[in-house]
Amino acid sequence: MGLTSPNSIFGIHSLTAYNPDTLQPYGTAKVLGQASVNLTGELTPLNGGSSAYPWRVERGLINSEISITLREYPDWLYQTFLGKAATVNAAEANGAIAASLANAGGTSVLDAATGVASAGVKSGSEADLKTGLYVVRAASSTTVDVYCMSDVDFAQGTDKVFEDDTLKITASALTITTSTAVTIPDFGIELTGGSGTIGMTIGDTAFFEVRAQNTASTEVVIGSSTESYVDVGLLLAAQKSGSKRITYIDIYRSIGVGAPINMTEQAFSEAEITLQAFRDSTRDGVFAVRDVKASA
Repeated sequence: MGLTSPNSIFGIHSLTAYNPDTLQPYGTAKVLGQASVNLTGELTPLNGGSSAYPWRVERGLINSEISITLREYPDWLYQTFLGKAATVNAAEANGAIAASLANAGGTSVLDAATGVASAGVKSGSEADLKTGLYVVRAASSTTVDVYCMSDVDFAQGTDKVFEDDTLKITASALTITTSTAVTIPDFGIELTGGSGTIGMTIGDTAFFEVRAQNTASTEVVIGSSTESYVDVGLLLAAQKSGSKRITYIDIYRSIGVGAPINMTEQAFSEAEITLQAFRDSTRDGVFAVRDVKASA
């Protein structure tokens, strides 16, 4: 009859994270470099007397480390590994002011009466919106210069470049007029003056954020006082073999603290994440391995 075919595992197919208390999935990832469950145990010898060898050896503690290489950043990653659930926004066909105008240096730029009352999307110019963080600086009591932190999206709509090395995007200062909107040329944004006599303090600044027209967006603040790291279950599925064999590992409960976010020249980003698996008392175990050999 001969020997049976060897048990083998080939490749990796997916990683699914789930709530270990409810088994509700957080989500799945398909672009993976590797995933491994690394069990390393200690051996505790009984030594004594004249013997060069131990009289007995007992099993010590077992370290149940999990290593994952992700080559995508799913929205659920922030909640499971970085302590904060992300906000996932619906599509914005006309773009949006992602964060309303807020004072940064001083208090005179954003002022409903004597400064800039608001930053908004200019009707009819939505295609010119460029994603980024913008700064408005009082150039005089009634004028402002506008800056952008990055030109990464300057090719969106009408092409633009920085005016100079200060990262200014306005060729000349914009005049803020009572209850009147002034356009930031070719950026799809307008600044509306306050309701009273305009009078800002030179050098004061305010900022706002823009999202260009989009199909979806995600935002999350990491490191806030409200962050909370959660236990997470993991299901690691190997690639389905040519013989239709399915192997997966169900890790009942684990915790990971931290996930790198890398940016490398001309390369896709990947995150090396380390977790620790631990015992789930309800399911009475740490993880299960399932191997299914197809009949046809």
